[in-house]
Amino acid sequence: MVSLCVQGIAQHSPETVQENDTAGSAIDAYNQTAAANELVQPFSWESAGDVLKYEILIEQYDEKSRRFVDYVSHVTTEEETAQCLVYFDPILPPGRYRSTIIVYNILGIREDSLTAKDEFVVRTARKPEVRSVSYVLNMSSTIYLDDLDNNGIIEISGTNLLMPPASNTDIYYTEYRLVSGRRSIAPQEVLSHDERDRRIRLRFDMNKLERGEYHLIAQDASGLHSEESNGSALAVKFKKRIDFDLSLNYSLPVILHDKTFTQYMNRRVHPLSATLRMELLPFKERWGYLGFGITANYTRMKTKYDSYTIDGNLMSAHFNFVYQLPAFRRHVIFELHGGIGVAYFNHFVFHFAHNINTIRLNTVNLSFDAGISAQIYINKRLFVETTADYIIARNKDIQLGMLIPSVGMGWQF
Repeated sequence: MVSLCVQGIAQHSPETVQENDTAGSAIDAYNQTAAANELVQPFSWESAGDVLKYEILIEQYDEKSRRFVDYVSHVTTEEETAQCLVYFDPILPPGRYRSTIIVYNILGIREDSLTAKDEFVVRTARKPEVRSVSYVLNMSSTIYLDDLDNNGIIEISGTNLLMPPASNTDIYYTEYRLVSGRRSIAPQEVLSHDERDRRIRLRFDMNKLERGEYHLIAQDASGLHSEESNGSALAVKFKKRIDFDLSLNYSLPVILHDKTFTQYMNRRVHPLSATLRMELLPFKERWGYLGFGITANYTRMKTKYDSYTIDGNLMSAHFNFVYQLPAFRRHVIFELHGGIGVAYFNHFVFHFAHNINTIRLNTVNLSFDAGISAQIYINKRLFVETTADYIIARNKDIQLGMLIPSVGMGWQF
């Protein structure tokens, strides 16, 4: 079989107007209205071997009848040269075409077994120009990933900003991409487009936009594309590079395992409790935030019997490593944390009648914390927080394990 090898359009003026198409069965022909630019369309194919000549028949696709119609071009190569290159004159107008390449061997006999058919497209070149890129939310060329209302809508102004292709047979269109290094992100949808092809509004997926510098590149059907410039630049970054969260919660510790406390205090749940959380998050990326923090818990324990009363304070503080994952346009942040600290059993005393008290028990024990939390933002700074921590404290006599759920309010500085 003859294999079609398409070349790009050539031009007799110094300025180049075409880039080769990567598809082997398409020709990108560019029409220009300027009289100074004389365009020619080179059409080439691979040699079939010992050939006397080739005959090239070109048919055009008719959209109304939805079939290829009679020949619009018929070219025969010169004898004894067996050229694999011809020029269409006059040039083919934009449209869909089908080529038939007929091979004649060195004896001048037609070789039907080597006859090849292939389809190609002639497209019009309209090089796009991007003059400005604006993020609709803040009317600037910067997207802040920590804005609560990010919608990914970008407005582009320039020239030759056509609609994207609706199908692979479209001849007139413009494709759009945000490009940063090797990253290339296509828009999700077109929201608006003006009839003069000077302005278009696109929506991009915010989950695909990593922190960095981007350029909006527009490329027409022929492969001509806009250039990177200050006007096409778009920055994606965090408005606040470091977050500091402070929250105060009401907590309800539940003792899961330890016979000593349940035996003496005669209860597992201690409602007089509070939790203070402070977290610093200096490492922020699209996939989440990393940092560290301190979680401090206070619980007042008291139990009354017929002849005596027991009371005391249980305090703990832990240094935790923190990972946060923003979700729902950063209106909700999920968190995992865990670390090491101390549990302090403070002033545990037995009180008897006639003001008789035992010696105060004070002891500090190594403890570990692991927990999850969720922050729901009411506005950019104020949030509601719910947390669940598991704390285990150990010494030679006690192995205290507690689940501490809590809920409260917080502020991000």
